[in-house]
Amino acid sequence: MKALLLLLGLAMTAPAYAAQDVFNVLTQDENVVREIRSEGNDIWLKLASGNLNDEIKVRISNQNKDFYRPWFNNEVDLVSKGFRADDVWSDRVQTEAKFVEYWHNDKLVLHLERK
Repeated sequence: MKALLLLLGLAMTAPAYAAQDVFNVLTQDENVVREIRSEGNDIWLKLASGNLNDEIKVRISNQNKDFYRPWFNNEVDLVSKGFRADDVWSDRVQTEAKFVEYWHNDKLVLHLERK
């Protein structure tokens, strides 16, 4: 029984470290973005409590801070509108882009580079 609980505990915590396996974090404002999780092309965030109702824009590019690629809706800025709550993984995006930028109030708060 103890072994099963240990395996379940490891399986539940493993995704929290996956962002470091897929992306280098170039910039992170922990006052806005507390944690990052990624698996393949999917990225999730845990936002700070004070920012749960704020607008977060996501931009993608193949070169660092260069020409931004449009999303599926032909917009350069993807506005995250998913469910958010304290300590909940939210704001999921799916992209193959090399660079992913998260903007809050016109300030870059998270900048990821795919390894």
